[in-house]
Amino acid sequence: CRIKNLLHSDDTQVMITALQAMDGCTFAWEDDGDTLVVGGGGGKLRVPDGELYLGNAGTASRFLTTTVNIIDAGSDTEATTVVTGNARMKQRPAGPLVDALRANGCTIEYCEREGSLPIRVTHTGKQFPGGRIELAASVSSQYVSSILLCAPYAQEPVHLVLVGGKVISQPYIDMTIAMMVQFGCKVQRIAENEYLIPRGAYTNPSEYVVESDASSATYPLAFAAITGTQCTVPNIGSASLQGDARFAVDVLRPMGCVVEQTETSTTVRGPPRGGLKALGDIDMEPMTDAFLTASVLAAVAPTSNGGVTRIRGIANQHVKECDRIAAMCDELAKFGVKTENHRDGIDVYGVALGDLAAATPSVDCYDDHRVAMSFSILACVAPRGAEIRERRCVGKTWPQWWDVLARDLGAPTAGVDPAPIAHASGKDAGGSSAGPSNASVVIIGMRGVGKTALGTAAAKALGLGFVDMDAYLEKEVGQTIPEIVNGSGWAAFREHESRLLGKALAEDYRTGHIVACGGGVVECEANRKILKDHAARGAVVICLVPNMQHVAEYLNQDKTRPAYSATSDINDVYARRIPLYAESCNYEYLVDKALLAANEEDQAGSWSVIERDFIRLVGFATGRRLNRVDIAHQSFFVSLTAPDVRDYLPAKLSQLVAGAHAIELRVDLLLGAAPFVGANLADAGVQDAFVHYAHRQFTVLRHSSSLPVVFTVRTEPQGGAFPAESDPLRVRLLRSAIQWGAEYVDVEVDAATAAEVYAARQNSLVIASYHDVTGKQLRWNEAEREFADEMLVRARSCGDIAKLISVAQSWADNLACQRFLQQHHSVEKPVIALNMGYLGQLSRVLCPCLTPVTHP
Repeated sequence: CRIKNLLHSDDTQVMITALQAMDGCTFAWEDDGDTLVVGGGGGKLRVPDGELYLGNAGTASRFLTTTVNIIDAGSDTEATTVVTGNARMKQRPAGPLVDALRANGCTIEYCEREGSLPIRVTHTGKQFPGGRIELAASVSSQYVSSILLCAPYAQEPVHLVLVGGKVISQPYIDMTIAMMVQFGCKVQRIAENEYLIPRGAYTNPSEYVVESDASSATYPLAFAAITGTQCTVPNIGSASLQGDARFAVDVLRPMGCVVEQTETSTTVRGPPRGGLKALGDIDMEPMTDAFLTASVLAAVAPTSNGGVTRIRGIANQHVKECDRIAAMCDELAKFGVKTENHRDGIDVYGVALGDLAAATPSVDCYDDHRVAMSFSILACVAPRGAEIRERRCVGKTWPQWWDVLARDLGAPTAGVDPAPIAHASGKDAGGSSAGPSNASVVIIGMRGVGKTALGTAAAKALGLGFVDMDAYLEKEVGQTIPEIVNGSGWAAFREHESRLLGKALAEDYRTGHIVACGGGVVECEANRKILKDHAARGAVVICLVPNMQHVAEYLNQDKTRPAYSATSDINDVYARRIPLYAESCNYEYLVDKALLAANEEDQAGSWSVIERDFIRLVGFATGRRLNRVDIAHQSFFVSLTAPDVRDYLPAKLSQLVAGAHAIELRVDLLLGAAPFVGANLADAGVQDAFVHYAHRQFTVLRHSSSLPVVFTVRTEPQGGAFPAESDPLRVRLLRSAIQWGAEYVDVEVDAATAAEVYAARQNSLVIASYHDVTGKQLRWNEAEREFADEMLVRARSCGDIAKLISVAQSWADNLACQRFLQQHHSVEKPVIALNMGYLGQLSRVLCPCLTPVTHP
């Protein structure tokens, strides 16, 4: 059967993957993914190799709860199948359906919470007995559809009796029956709530065109209603059996819209903006999912019926992807709209558009696609719009919604840079940190670079004490530093410095402080040992990397310390100290006002940015503010491909990363900068210059965005621009990125040095990656997956997050990739797996976390 107009969504993919796991049918894509060719298995199902994980796909969970009972395990009467889902699915009710199946003779047990997934079905040989089945259908019509769809394959004809009160969403039961007829199985309705289904077998039509989703169609129609524009939705009209197809006639028309509907299309023209009417009392039981759309329209319908819309008949919406009624009450309140939450409905008190909250509300979507899409409609007329968080949740049913809203409907949408997510146990991949460190932070670096100013600011922001070692030394010794040096010489000063540094870090200021050392502290080997030992105990030692021109200008004016003879002498001193600083620290921070402004006048206001990002580094290095992406939810990062980050400034960067969760700095592509085109990377001077250039680029990016950074040096064999023979320089860059505080460092797993970088990662997370740029070696299907399995094992041995990238040869490769992810990805052990190329686009939609996106 060739299925057309099939929605490419998370729910569709979940169902396809589950059916494939049971060998229920075969799937192949044609017409560049527009047609799904399904080969039926004749009702013969096998026990899947593992759990059937369904995420938050409620429809799939209900349908498959009955379907797995059809499995014939042969002589293995102890074989079992587990049906499970995500955390929210484990809260949603499955009890009425399971009770009915148990009463019919199916062996089903709850693995965790009574009445919800996960469930374990034991294949005792009875399969699905059939006969008389009593089912409570007041919570979900999907329970009814589940039994109806499987009934032809029961051992006896099924007599289905619906009990327990009013049946919910009858139109969707009617739609199921009509669809069964199209596949060759007839259902006889022998009473209002009784159905007789004979044994039989489905016969595939040559082609089946899926009717568009009427629930999703409510959003563009509501956009027309709320904005006073016109919209036509094809393939949904009066002939549709979907309950939500009545939304335009039963909801929008009474609210003042002009509605024209044929059998196969619906057109809505809204009243002038602000002219929607309240509905008064309305029973939305036949179209419960559409109540969210109606609620946001009711929020700006202050006229007629006292400005109140009372929606009833939607009790089941308390137990959907979230408690949708509570969610609507909570989020509408952010717009200044009063509501009342009822057992089977919601009251919405409409306000004029001008009376909506003046601020920009931040809407929590509860990982519910319908909450996100509904509030995107209200945001279009709110005075200052709204921020819709968890934007990726629409992928459950309409991944392209944001494009449709902006491109087709013309809504004024714009992405935003979400607030950074602090470390939360269980929501990000591991890393080497055992938790926030309270050991004192030490700052080293040249005199005049800003150790005292930055240390004081960070201490205040993080609630720590601050110690200036020069002031501490002068107090303990009873002399100023110039007096010590002039009276006893530098050697005597270094002896005092070494003794008191050890005392400060071991006794007086061992924890809870930021300690700023003198510029020459690293000149003494004993001091370097103290600093290295302090870092080895898990503490943080940060070296401030200076712009020496700025330091020289400052020191020529500073008369409180012994002076250098000339600027050239200062540079000589710094050159001598560079390896000593590197030996003594485990983090580096570049302090250079010139990165923020070209002229001295504009640089005056740049110090606050330098302070802000230094505080960010200290928070990251100590584990207080790790700024990691929440792996429990879908996320993506934008890859910057220009040879100079400043090409994106001042405005373009914010547009490119709007809505992203992280930014990838492609360091290999920085080789395209003029000084390094054709340069000899084996030359030590060139290497030093490139590492410094990469540090400057990283710092510019830090100053320009609060998003986490993915630091990547992609080699030529893996599709990048970095020469494979320059591996020592690549490792130096990656280890430097860890010291600069990159939240994520991408390391290629086929490199012998991957383990070295992983062992040195500190609080950075290592993305261990492998890119097959041909798509011929890294394959996802069971028969060819040996190499993918091997690379996954290697990636996990040298990374916190595994990243495997191939190239799709066909649309089926996306399904195979998704099965691979379902078997191996978890919050604790994340996996990024996808296919490149045009045919691999679906895999990017389905990737569970940190999907890479290259900017236009």
